[in-house]
Amino acid sequence: MRVAIHQPEHLPWLGFFHKMACCDLYVLLDSVQFTKNNYQNRNRLIDQNGVVYWSTVPVRMVGHTGKKLNEMETDDAQPWRRKCWARIAASYCRHPFFELLAPKVEEIFMADYRFLVELNISVIEFFRKELRIDVPIIRASSMDVAGTRSQLLLSICKHVGAERYLSGPSGRDYLETPIFDAHDIAIDYHEFSHPVYSAPIFQPYLSTLDLLMNHGPGSRAILGLPV
Repeated sequence: MRVAIHQPEHLPWLGFFHKMACCDLYVLLDSVQFTKNNYQNRNRLIDQNGVVYWSTVPVRMVGHTGKKLNEMETDDAQPWRRKCWARIAASYCRHPFFELLAPKVEEIFMADYRFLVELNISVIEFFRKELRIDVPIIRASSMDVAGTRSQLLLSICKHVGAERYLSGPSGRDYLETPIFDAHDIAIDYHEFSHPVYSAPIFQPYLSTLDLLMNHGPGSRAILGLPV
């Protein structure tokens, strides 16, 4: 069994889902420490004028130091739900598949999620359904695992019975490969070339939402997955 492990980012990019489709089990690493100004609570979209912006979910920062990602609460003192959705709608209302996707996206953003990770996973589930990716996913917080960095990844792989671990390309710089070798777990490195697709103003490395709004059911083929 080949396993990939990745933090449950907000509005993830295309590589997140291509990696998911390349494994047998996808582990959402929601038990790591929250990092400010990262992809855990924001991602990039583009408006009708071609301006790339961060769509950000504010979180409660008081007492956040040392908190895990799955413990971070959304900051409901700010009207972020309506604000986030309104900007998405204004950015994509003229795109080919807006009318098809808008009701579900609005429903997700307007739902009463207390924790950031609940919102993120809801978005991930929606995106992977639209991309027709049925690889099982599981949350690391549901496992009895411990350690940091390579030791944590190894612990997760052992817990789920992985024979191969699918790492991102940056894993070449930090993975302690001997500890995986010692447990007969092979390491593969995910390679992904961002596709160029038709859009009013194309920019690479945006949220997957941009591709879906432009190509709807055709997004899976553009991602390079079998149809």
